[in-house]
Amino acid sequence: MQDRGDFSLTGLRELHQLSLLPGGDFNALYAAYLEVGRSLLGLSIGIVSRIKDGDYEVLAVQPVDDGISVGDHFPLGDTYCSTVISKQGSVALHHVGELEEMRSHPVYVGMQLESYMAVPLYVQGEIFGTLNFSDPVPRREPFSIEEMEFLELMGRSLSQALEQEKLDQQRQFAVNKMEENMALFEGAFRHAAIGMAIVSPEGGWMRVNPALCNILGYDEQALLASDFQTITHPDDLEKDLNQVQALLAGKRNSYWMKKRYFHQDGHIVWVLLAVSIVRNADGTPRYFLSQIEDVSAQVTAERVLRQKQDELEQLNQELADMARTDPLTGLNNRLVLMESLRQEYRRCERRGEPISVIFMDVDHFKQYNDSYGHMEGDVALQAVAAALRQVIRDTDVLARYGGEEFVALLPSANAQAAENVAERCRQAVAGIASLSQPVSLSVGVATLMSCDGTDAVSKPEALLSAADQALYAAKEAGRNRVRTTLL
Repeated sequence: MQDRGDFSLTGLRELHQLSLLPGGDFNALYAAYLEVGRSLLGLSIGIVSRIKDGDYEVLAVQPVDDGISVGDHFPLGDTYCSTVISKQGSVALHHVGELEEMRSHPVYVGMQLESYMAVPLYVQGEIFGTLNFSDPVPRREPFSIEEMEFLELMGRSLSQALEQEKLDQQRQFAVNKMEENMALFEGAFRHAAIGMAIVSPEGGWMRVNPALCNILGYDEQALLASDFQTITHPDDLEKDLNQVQALLAGKRNSYWMKKRYFHQDGHIVWVLLAVSIVRNADGTPRYFLSQIEDVSAQVTAERVLRQKQDELEQLNQELADMARTDPLTGLNNRLVLMESLRQEYRRCERRGEPISVIFMDVDHFKQYNDSYGHMEGDVALQAVAAALRQVIRDTDVLARYGGEEFVALLPSANAQAAENVAERCRQAVAGIASLSQPVSLSVGVATLMSCDGTDAVSKPEALLSAADQALYAAKEAGRNRVRTTLL
């Protein structure tokens, strides 16, 4: 059990290091992900694939001399990854040869790959490819929840890097387009590609070029008969006039601002307005020279980019939450439990307060799964979690420890209080009426009365182990009961 906790912590550290790698060089990025995955998962072959229109392309592979090379293409149906695409989710096979339907698979026939794990890579909501690891040696036991969660987090992290690269390309495309437009807008007044105008000190249009007429939708005569105030959006007019007054007063010689004009047909045009003042020999204002660039597309692109950035931040937050939450029940996961246990143990050492741990196991859960299927088993675990939430206080820590095991950490609770909570948990689960058949809990309670340095318990993990032993005592006594031990 402790090894799994160590794996989770090591995996999180490695994911953190991977998240710090610079983008751009995807060959190096792929190599780093494959090296970490092969090392921690204990599988010899790692591949990053690109899947499009039924074609499976190898983008990166380790080791490089294992018969598969970068740039190789295969029909998707001839790869294990076809299962990932059809499922649109993670796949883990610890002994392919035991699966009758897989023995004739082209990969198994050709390469005898016995163990396989893979997750899809998503970019902007679409499957980009897969991150997968395999080995010709079968695993002695199925892949653990921690290994699956680690690979899924790796896939989410690599997907974010791929998506960020795509967003950067889109942003660069928008920037390049804007720079191209700016280059085209240079030139003489009449033939400039950007809008240009000479404006009187009172705000009337004195001269306008064809580009400006096109931007605003007016013909030249109609525009000259008006002034800039008339077609400026009212929310921008005061700011614009304040800038004009600063020019007229000699406080500055130019300004620029992003503002909105009303197009002749009524829709809004976003422009980047740059204005400089031309003065007479005596210093009095002669006219304003205005350069007006239509940036409606850029504003739209900036809004889309901000939206994508918000989505990325949300994904990062979901990734952080996923690392601490059991995906099936929504309870805390084992990592959170162990952190809380160590924290409460230290507080117990400082204050001399008791700590109690309740270790719970759903009785005969394998039989339940065998009878009703794993989907119904998942529903049962979710119902058990919901029932336990109703009993456990907000100040306590309730976690799914693994499989059908649940653990509650009760800070400052003595043995009697913990035993009362444990009994209420047992009764709450026994009272679930929505399942295919009733389920029950065997419960073990362990209470550490004081962490004063004289106890036999020198590590917080020992308290969890004692509760586990009490749980087994409850099972041996006939199940569906509570057993308590004091330390």
